Amino acid sequence: MRSQTFAVIGGGPAGLFLARLIKLRAPQASVTVYERNAADATFGFGVVFSDRTMAAFERADPETCWRLREASVQWTDMELRHRGRSLRYGGYGFTAISRRTLLRILQEQATEVGAQLHFRHDIRLADSFRDADVVAVADGANSVTRRAYAEAFGMTVDASGPKYIWFGTPARFDRVTFPFVSTRFGPFAAHAYPYEPGTSTFIVETDTATWRTAGMDVSTNEAGAPGVSDVRSKELLEEIFKEHLDGHPLLVNNSKWASFQVVRNDSWSHRNMVLLGDAAHTAHFSVGSGTKMAMEDAIALTDALDTEGTTADAFRAYETQRRPEVQRTQDWAAPSMRWWATFARRLHMEPEQFGFHFLTRTGAISYAGLKRRHASRINEVESWFARRSAPGARPESGAARSAVSLPIAVDGTVLANRIATVTPPHAVESSAQAGGGLVIVDWSAGGPDGSQDAWRSAIERVRAHGAEPMALLRAPDAGGEEFARAVGIRLIERVLPTTTALQDGASVMVGVDCPPVPAWSSEGEDFVQWCMEQTRAGAIGVHLRLPRERLTVAEWKRALDYADLVRERSRRVVLLDAPDGWALDTPDSHSGDGWGTRIHTALLSGRLDMVVARPLTRP
Repeated sequence: MRSQTFAVIGGGPAGLFLARLIKLRAPQASVTVYERNAADATFGFGVVFSDRTMAAFERADPETCWRLREASVQWTDMELRHRGRSLRYGGYGFTAISRRTLLRILQEQATEVGAQLHFRHDIRLADSFRDADVVAVADGANSVTRRAYAEAFGMTVDASGPKYIWFGTPARFDRVTFPFVSTRFGPFAAHAYPYEPGTSTFIVETDTATWRTAGMDVSTNEAGAPGVSDVRSKELLEEIFKEHLDGHPLLVNNSKWASFQVVRNDSWSHRNMVLLGDAAHTAHFSVGSGTKMAMEDAIALTDALDTEGTTADAFRAYETQRRPEVQRTQDWAAPSMRWWATFARRLHMEPEQFGFHFLTRTGAISYAGLKRRHASRINEVESWFARRSAPGARPESGAARSAVSLPIAVDGTVLANRIATVTPPHAVESSAQAGGGLVIVDWSAGGPDGSQDAWRSAIERVRAHGAEPMALLRAPDAGGEEFARAVGIRLIERVLPTTTALQDGASVMVGVDCPPVPAWSSEGEDFVQWCMEQTRAGAIGVHLRLPRERLTVAEWKRALDYADLVRERSRRVVLLDAPDGWALDTPDSHSGDGWGTRIHTALLSGRLDMVVARPLTRP
């Protein structure tokens, strides 16, 4: 790295670590950090790093990493508290440190190598440094410089995240702990973890309706001035979480409610400016701290500046290296943030399933990975699911079975397993022999062919094979439905466009094409609302139909988001088409991380009730 002039806007972890790393690589460079606050001013309490992040710090700067470890606390598991149960999940590695201590160490480390630090120095625009070779913009999610050049950076900021407020507490927490509490206002949840002896971070989240019902919108407005904390919310939350705080108080430091902001930029550089940390990107704190990503940015930017020939090349190399990792983190953070925004809808779940739904909310850890980390907890939810599905089954045998092989009741009719197969009328009996619990007879194109007596006999044979028939019809088809009822078919599926609504949903499953857009879009929300209208009209469930040919994993996950939403809001049975490449050889196969495992995981977590697949092949 040749000698250059570096101006760093923002004296947080990203800016300070960058200043030190640049001076370590280029001692003759001029590096100046400008921070608008005082040196000892910091907001928040503790920050968390993973073992992987600490290893990256050690490779980049062993001395600073050693100092951080010396001032930190470590733990390897997490705990979820729900409905009087405490579920512990091991196999993780965390390091937490006081934000104040982190900044002090980074300030000392940057000064030691010759970086110039200026505090109480507010830089409004990077134009002040036109002559600098590099202007590192590291002034946080509300970056003034980034906003001034919003069009050049392609900035978007989404502030629709859940409500949260950041406290500390002297209450003892030995690991990251998630207590969930129901109140007269609505539900609250907390993220608590130790970061120094005798003190823990305590972040509280809730939904907007609960926040308003508790009057916290009023106290938020009253605490609007910088540095002022929401004392009324603090006192109310001390009462709400008193069991988990063991009578200890909450500590404030500019503690006030906010909505999490997701920051994205199409480009991280413009002219001599380069974004890093929260100025470039944010991800919900439930999947890792912004501090972690910010300091990793500093490492990558230093490497790029040290190896590339020009500043422009360095900026491109930095973004090329970091963007995929940041995108992965944001991809994991999005469903995690949505989970925290909607956790109230799942509080009816038993602790075993609630915990498994929580563990699988991002998809970042595979089923096999979960089994390696905490096999006993996964066995526990599998045993619970088996007992609930088949109360008479032995737990030890039930735990080993795939969830699709377990029975389910649909509108009072108990099905032998959770696999439905769609068949033309002439193949109904062979489909029943293949082993699915529900045989969907596709009368949607032309209706039944044959006499009522012949069909009554066929239905009897279907049931003799342990399957239950369901007639699939295009609405309106009063004649086809009347025929189905007459020959003894109790369950009907009506395939509807979303421009049509059920009039009478008695023992009727609604079949509908799953939209190709994300479930969280406005169009997706409209579709979910339509499904809710059908269940309110009496539909016993919803079959989300997919084109099974060449269905990608991403497309199936998107459909699973719809299934989860419809199921959690309606509490009705939800079927989802499996991809055409999925066909179980036996009903007990859920090894590996293929389609069978994904389906097994979706059923265990309560995102789905049944899959519609090709017939099973029995040995």
